[in-house]
Amino acid sequence: MTNNLLNFHLKIYGKVQGVGFRVWTKKIAEDFFLTGWVKNCDDKSVECEVSGKRENIDLFFNACNKGPLLADVKNIQKKEKNFKKFKNFSIYY
Repeated sequence: MTNNLLNFHLKIYGKVQGVGFRVWTKKIAEDFFLTGWVKNCDDKSVECEVSGKRENIDLFFNACNKGPLLADVKNIQKKEKNFKKFKNFSIYY
């Protein structure tokens, strides 16, 4: 049993590159005790996978809908995945 822990993959679209989205995402994820990763994609979106408790992932998802100050989030695709344990939250470059 994974103690009610889940993984979600998010693909975030809009003005999300060049606005500090990855660094902001790492801080928010850590604030909500989530682990995983975030990276920029070639199509100008941001992709991340988060692991943790459902209520914390929901709070993280709601925060991502707003994003950092200069971001303009248009859409987020959210997909539940099989649980995977991460050591921390990483930014991929």
